[in-house]
Amino acid sequence: MKRVLGGAVVAAALSGSALAADLPSRTYAKAPAMAAPAYNWSGWYGGLNAGRVGGSGSVSNDASIVSTSTAPVNAEAMAAGATITGDRSSGFIGGGQFGYNYQFSHLFVAGFEADIQGLTGAHKQSSSVTPLLDNLGNIASVVTNSTTTRDLSYLGTLRARVGVLAVPSFLLYVTGGLAYGGVKSDTTIAQSVTNTFNPPPSTLTSGSFSGTRVGYTVGAGGEWMLSSNWSAKLEYLHYDLGSATYATGGLANDVGPTSLQGFDTAAVATSSKVRFNDNIVRVGVNYHFGSPAVSQY
Repeated sequence: MKRVLGGAVVAAALSGSALAADLPSRTYAKAPAMAAPAYNWSGWYGGLNAGRVGGSGSVSNDASIVSTSTAPVNAEAMAAGATITGDRSSGFIGGGQFGYNYQFSHLFVAGFEADIQGLTGAHKQSSSVTPLLDNLGNIASVVTNSTTTRDLSYLGTLRARVGVLAVPSFLLYVTGGLAYGGVKSDTTIAQSVTNTFNPPPSTLTSGSFSGTRVGYTVGAGGEWMLSSNWSAKLEYLHYDLGSATYATGGLANDVGPTSLQGFDTAAVATSSKVRFNDNIVRVGVNYHFGSPAVSQY
């Protein structure tokens, strides 16, 4: 009996193995890869920006001789000392922007953007020392100190933007268009004579300019779509609102009662020329109205 049962068990095991060998092998399907989100950049947006402004805007003071004493060297030294040029500035800029994008393929986006922001003033202070001889043959010095404040109370732009999508969430673009701003400049020039026993009194003069200027701006940037409605950008702009020249008064010395050479009055007329052009590097954030995470491309 035991032999019969044992044989049945062995036969059943063998038949099970044969049946398992006849079955097709099991295949395993890979889970589908997660697709990267597609963004539709079309639509209105608005946001804030902040950054630094500075660079190429220049300030120069000029002086021309109005009258000379019997020793022309006095007026010549005064004019040379009051002729000063500076060309660097920096400050803070911040404001807001709004615009519209239209994505007309899976690669290209075009639109426009308008912004307005306030700027801090740029202050330039320069000094110079010009030598001359007094009536005893000693070397005296004409010392000139000049301070110019170059301000933009506001700066606005209206620009076109055209860009290419490096990836669906990253836009590289160039931009350019109109720039306008409220500009102001003030100049103060102080002059004195040192290193002589009986110098003339110190002199001071000043002048200012203010107005509205219109010019152009060009630049480039990159913008990242961070989520379905928010993006961040890094942008460079160069703007140029032209230049202004304004009178800053005159400087005069009656050299007769002093230890300078000669008699009569040495006098110069001064003026300032200011160019309102600088470079901007700024960051910004934008909120995109609508559903930019849903794309037709």
